[in-house]
Parts: sequence; structure tokens; C-alpha cells
Amino acid sequence: MTKQGLEKLIVNPAVWPRKNLQVQPGNLSKFAPYGNGFYGYQENSLEPIRGDPPQEKSGGLIYFNNNVKKEDFSGFLRMIDVKSDRKDYAAFIQESSNPVKDRYFKQMRLISKFGLRFMFEAIDAEEHDSFKEQDLTIKEALWEFMESEKERFGTCFGDSRIEGKMGGDGNYAREQLSFGFMLENEPNEVYRIWSRAWLVTK
Repeated sequence: MTKQGLEKLIVNPAVWPRKNLQVQPGNLSKFAPYGNGFYGYQENSLEPIRGDPPQEKSGGLIYFNNNVKKEDFSGFLRMIDVKSDRKDYAAFIQESSNPVKDRYFKQMRLISKFGLRFMFEAIDAEEHDSFKEQDLTIKEALWEFMESEKERFGTCFGDSRIEGKMGGDGNYAREQLSFGFMLENEPNEVYRIWSRAWLVTK
């Protein structure tokens, strides 16, 4: 049977094989710092002005609804200089066992082979040069992630598939699927997307 959508994505293990790494690229409890490594790295900050990436032209995070159009999402990726047409990346996926506490349902992190080598030191020069490409581009993987979550939870509040799963009361506050996206590190091409819910209130 031909694979469709996100099924085409090769998902890497949370623990990188055959390497003793200081930070695992598949450890989604940690966020990549800003910086290119030449002058060191800077911890990400949610302070909107002083928390900017000093060595990068773009970065940060955004939350958005599930009705975004494909062309608008593609334009957003171009605006923040995501290398969205590349296929030479690793993918890591993690699902929350407690969405109310964690504030997400599922998250996916994409790391370029450049980032795997120079930021995480998970691959060497030979592995970098022979790195197997994905079937999906980065843009396609991000879009298919959203499509799969929309199939899973629906797109409107009151849907039984999402009702009560992130703190809603089923009456005055009702969950509706939405998403978050973070450009964790621009020069090393580290991207993260996650599904979440916002509470539609009367």
C-alpha cells in the first residue's frame, strides 16, 4: 500500500544510536539555544524584545488557528527564512501523556543534517555527506503534521474528539485545535511544531 501524508516521514528514535551525546536531538523536553556556535550559544527567552536572537535574523514562536491556508503557511515559512524545500533532515515526534499539564497533544522537531553534525554532534563528516533524504520536504512535513492532527481532533469546538482533553468544561470553555511553531535555531535549521487547544469561551 502506498504511504500517504505523514506516513512518508522517517521518524528517528529519541535516543540517537551508537553515540554518547551530551544533548540528544530527540529530547523534546529541551529547546535548542540561539546562536551559530562561533560566539557560543544563547538560551532562548520568552521576553519578546530582549529575548531576540542576537546572531540570527529570525527566530521566535507563534501560535495560530487550524484554519490557516496552505499558501499563507508557506509564505510565513519564507518570511522567517525556514529552509522549507530541503529534505536532508531528521524528524522526532513525541506525544504528551498529560496534555492538560504539558499544554500540547503532539510535537514534532525537525533538525537539518547540518544541525545534527555541528550543533548536536550526532553525525560525523562521512555520515553528513551520505545522509539519507526524506520523501517529504520540511514544508510538506509541517503541513502533513497539521493535517493529521486535524483528522484526529477535528477543527471546531464541541467536537467529541477534543472535548475535555485540555481543561475545557464542555460548556463555557470548549477546546478547539490550534498549533504552535518555533524556529529554535535558524543557522542550524532546528524547527518545532506542536498541536494544542485554545479554549473558546462564551
